[in-house]
Amino acid sequence: MINLRKANNDDLPLMMAWRSNPLVYEGFYQQTKPLQWGEHEHWFSTRNKGWRTFIIEYMERPVGVVTIGQLDHWSPEIGYYVGEVSLWNCGVGTHAVSLALDYLEKKRYEHCHTTVLETNKASLKLLEKLGFEILGKAREGELWLTRKLRQARMTG
Repeated sequence: MINLRKANNDDLPLMMAWRSNPLVYEGFYQQTKPLQWGEHEHWFSTRNKGWRTFIIEYMERPVGVVTIGQLDHWSPEIGYYVGEVSLWNCGVGTHAVSLALDYLEKKRYEHCHTTVLETNKASLKLLEKLGFEILGKAREGELWLTRKLRQARMTG
């Protein structure tokens, strides 16, 4: 069973450990070395109100993170990583991103987007499987992908 729960301050040490693993952060755009506690805590505490950070739980155990940002925008941004490397390529990330898409659909968004390093073939495969389409380059070495969400229909 996989679910998402809202992250809290107690999750910060585990999130930092995951984000400090070179196998994990090699998929991030700007991170090139393990994090320092101060910068990690600052990142978490200064996220604006337009962002939600969720912990991915697999069999009731935290294994990764999903972020949903730009909730004040017409096309929110989804980010994610499975911090438990032993669970890569097991469907955990696919299921977690699918839950994030469900969250956005319930909030009645019509589109969402994400960015992915061109070299992150596993993430590109996951996103394409979930219906994301590549729009083009976001920044050097990074692709911008978008997905149309199901529209909630009013019944009367």
